[in-house]
Amino acid sequence: MRRTPLQHALAAALVLVLTAALAACRHAPPPAPARTADEALREVPPSELPAFADDLDYAGLEDAIGRTETWLARLAASDPGRTFAYGKERVPLERVRATLARFRALVAARPSPDALREALRREFRAFRSAGDGRGTVLFTGYYLPELRGALARGGPYQVPLHRAPDDLVVVRARDFPQVAEDVVGRVEQGRLVPYPTRADIARGALEGKGAELCFVDSALDAFFLEIQGSGVVRLPDGTARVVTYAGKNGQRYAAVGAELVRRGALRREEVSMQSIRAWLLAHPEEQAAVLATNPSYVFFRFADDAIGALGVPVTPDRTIAADAKVFPKGGLAFLETERPVDATSATMRPFSRFVLDQDAGGAIRTSGRVDLYLGSGPYAANAAGRMKQPGRLWYLLLR
Repeated sequence: MRRTPLQHALAAALVLVLTAALAACRHAPPPAPARTADEALREVPPSELPAFADDLDYAGLEDAIGRTETWLARLAASDPGRTFAYGKERVPLERVRATLARFRALVAARPSPDALREALRREFRAFRSAGDGRGTVLFTGYYLPELRGALARGGPYQVPLHRAPDDLVVVRARDFPQVAEDVVGRVEQGRLVPYPTRADIARGALEGKGAELCFVDSALDAFFLEIQGSGVVRLPDGTARVVTYAGKNGQRYAAVGAELVRRGALRREEVSMQSIRAWLLAHPEEQAAVLATNPSYVFFRFADDAIGALGVPVTPDRTIAADAKVFPKGGLAFLETERPVDATSATMRPFSRFVLDQDAGGAIRTSGRVDLYLGSGPYAANAAGRMKQPGRLWYLLLR
């Protein structure tokens, strides 16, 4: 049968449409981590819930819950109308408080794993993280390192840890709707200008400002302390002082591991805290230049304990640092991922547990990244250096 001109035109149009569709499929961008709260969490049906098996058998959980409840109580007094984003849903502060109160009551009864699982499925809703766009979250770890130091410069103690300088200005995004995120700088001639970079500070930009908190014996240890956010400084008399995050210079965070990969010093799959430290120790002549490629700089203060972003102590193995722009601060969560089998091994084993969203980090951005606080000691140091493991994350909310 011969085609009419109209049929030829329709056939040609169909070919063009199909060709365009196939091309679009070939060039469709891959899934990406969520950068907004609306996209970060999705409620899942009971059929998609995890087993809720906790490898720590409740240890430390009530302490972590209590610390978040302290923060929420303060928030209720100062900002009772606060809501929290669970995906596209905005949840009142009191619902989050009720979630923690009910979960704490369940845990206090020390139910069997099966009984707890049934109660959670009956009484709670679960919101799974979008992760990398396919539901997979990259889990890393951080810990409380110990450094050698002194309160005054002298002998081997020449590297300063700085307190937040008096001229540091922080413009809070919550106070200025037109500002997307906090802006940090200092005022010069009536203008807010960027604060000095790491390289500037290394060259003495803070000298004479009285900003030295204490002094340690290793620039490399001081750098890794910034990444962890808190640490212990062991003084010459054997006593110790906890130092914790007090602010930053507002400059862009750049990963030193990525810089070493760019230089060809390490392969991407080799990058860990251990490998970065080993390379920098083996190349002392390049250490300062490599560290300076990260312009971000952290300030510290003395504290009685390691303090997280909520202003309450973090709990080993129960605190996570997550992106507060996409996840609900203070939220109860459950994770599944892997960690080293012991204090020296790189071999990983799976685990799962309940955690509280109590901290933040300069490199912890989007729905695809979460950092687990591991406490102190040899195991924590090994795990913090080696964990770069895929996993899954859910936030829980009382029905």
